[in-house]
Amino acid sequence: MMKKILLAFTLPLVLASQVAMADVTLKVPGNFEILAAQHLEIKKATKTVALPEGDQQVLVRFDSPTNPHSMGQSMGYVSSQPILIRFSANDGEVVKLVAPRVDTQQDVKRFAKNPRFELTDAAGKSVSFESEKVVVSGSPLMANYNDILAVQIAPSGKQTLPQPTVTTAHSQAVSTVDINQLTPAQTDQLMKDLYQNSDEKRRKEFMRWALGL
Repeated sequence: MMKKILLAFTLPLVLASQVAMADVTLKVPGNFEILAAQHLEIKKATKTVALPEGDQQVLVRFDSPTNPHSMGQSMGYVSSQPILIRFSANDGEVVKLVAPRVDTQQDVKRFAKNPRFELTDAAGKSVSFESEKVVVSGSPLMANYNDILAVQIAPSGKQTLPQPTVTTAHSQAVSTVDINQLTPAQTDQLMKDLYQNSDEKRRKEFMRWALGL
């Protein structure tokens, strides 16, 4: 009787895990982020995501400390514009984004302007893909990348989502943020984001202003 109960309890879990394992898994290295995917909503940038099989459209971004070897990360981060990648994969496949090593501050800034990478499967074989840079105006913190991706993949003439945060070859709209509409937590996070992405000179100027010097 106990064996039947255990079997009834564990069998659905085993079947569920097998279904999960059949998904397409996309992985990116530590200095990249997955921002949005066509077939699911991503609430927070991640390094690994499970996708249903078939054609994929995913937004990724290079995001690295300005000094890639600094433990304190006091110099902030350097991020690229989002990149839309398109590829196809079957159930159970693992697709990895592979990028060249970036070692110096100069390399980080140079690479962020023009990220280079390839996609491979679990065996290291190349996976065919297409990529396209998507230029986003305004603070990356305030951007809704799920909406931005939806705009990019919507059929021509049927774009019903708001587009003010996106600048492409077909749209030159500029996004603005009304700080009066932000919560105190959002305002604090925005200031932190702007500070981390500023150079040393601007940080010193900010500190002098904040301390009234």
